[in-house]
Amino acid sequence: MSLSTNLKNEFFGGWTKFEAFWLTLFLVIQIAIFIYQPDSWIATIAAITGILCVVFVGKGKISNYLFGLISVSLYAYTSYTFELYGEMMLNLLVYVPVQFIGFYMWRKHMTSQNTVNDAGVEEVIAKSLTLTQWIIVGIAAAAVTYAYIEWLRHLGSALPALDGVTVGVSIVAQILMILRYREQWSLWIIVNALTISLWTGMYLQNGETSLPLLVMYIMYLCNSIYGYYNWTKLVKKHQTM
Repeated sequence: MSLSTNLKNEFFGGWTKFEAFWLTLFLVIQIAIFIYQPDSWIATIAAITGILCVVFVGKGKISNYLFGLISVSLYAYTSYTFELYGEMMLNLLVYVPVQFIGFYMWRKHMTSQNTVNDAGVEEVIAKSLTLTQWIIVGIAAAAVTYAYIEWLRHLGSALPALDGVTVGVSIVAQILMILRYREQWSLWIIVNALTISLWTGMYLQNGETSLPLLVMYIMYLCNSIYGYYNWTKLVKKHQTM
């Protein structure tokens, strides 16, 4: 197929009517928030590209890394302005390079055979963790989280404990995403709930927060639940290959 056909399939192919409605609704809400509170176009672009990223991850589409690169770069800047140094460093020092690593890792494990989507559009080959691997993941998440909280306290982060837990679990979830494990979504559900608390806490503590990013993470939470559901279907389909 030609490059234009491949790009068309990647961005527009393989969506169900529900998924298309889901994505459109999320984008419309973010645009409405910007119209209501047009004080942060950087945060709004970060939110819009972030939504595109996570929805595309949920579908197993590799183009999620393009939207992710834009989103995490702008989100890092916004986090810095709110003195959320853990979020800033996570996005700038981890998520930005991870977009390139993830693209490379996924590129070698894509398939257009036996796909969940009816159109046969290319999707990532998903895996699931064993019980032993889950235990390792739990220990790693706890260790990373403890170390990061102590570091953030040293830096004077606004909310070191909550910020640190969010970052620690996020790093482990990101690794699972790169390695194509379904269980990333279990951790993303935790991360997104914590991040909602983080930005809400900023409002309760300082009387200000980023509404586009707060709403973005509420959408992320909803998408994480759907992502786990869709990746469960991916795992079952790809185990028969």
